[in-house]
Amino acid sequence: MLVKGLRVKLGNRLILDNISLEVKPGITTILGPNGSGKTTLLRALIGMVKPLEGEVVNDENLSYVPSEFYSPSMRVIDVLLAGRKRGDYIKYAKLVGVAELLSHNFSELSSGQKKLVLITKALAEGDLVIMDEPLSNLDIKNRKKIIDIITTLKTEKSFLITSHELEFINYTDYVIVIKQGKILFYGNKEGLSERILSEAYDTNIRKVIIDNKFYFVTD
Repeated sequence: MLVKGLRVKLGNRLILDNISLEVKPGITTILGPNGSGKTTLLRALIGMVKPLEGEVVNDENLSYVPSEFYSPSMRVIDVLLAGRKRGDYIKYAKLVGVAELLSHNFSELSSGQKKLVLITKALAEGDLVIMDEPLSNLDIKNRKKIIDIITTLKTEKSFLITSHELEFINYTDYVIVIKQGKILFYGNKEGLSERILSEAYDTNIRKVIIDNKFYFVTD
């Protein structure tokens, strides 16, 4: 996927300003404070939001996991099968651990279970899987499971993920940092500096490396 000069305005507010990037194979993580434009960017990429200017060039099957969603009163299997796309839903339901929920009513599941179902659907349908805060609402066990699944599948699929979890940098290949609708950084995770993150989040952030893993801590 190639994004060229994307500008998005919602109401009278410019949310994204001249965003250009290439989503490469592997895992790309988008970081940034609340209100920086992360979710709007994802929605523009999948066509939910019409840009004021710019172009999105894509030849891959896209799938999307929203951070917020409604809860229809329908079976989980019907949620998975809804829409025009098709995929191996049973395979990914077993992988994610929701196969036993297929006959359950989606609206009666916990928030975490609903998120797992939507992740299952996206994994089954997309070659480029776009996820808005996929780890939110998940407990520790399921957070680890989803991280393991994403890192295992990155040789088969590409992932574009927003996150508030700075430790997720350890599992990603590329990082995009956005603030006030503009890109502050885009590149390999090794190039992400304390200065960039401190500027993005308006707080002093230090980078600590322990056992070859990145940890960013606030002073």
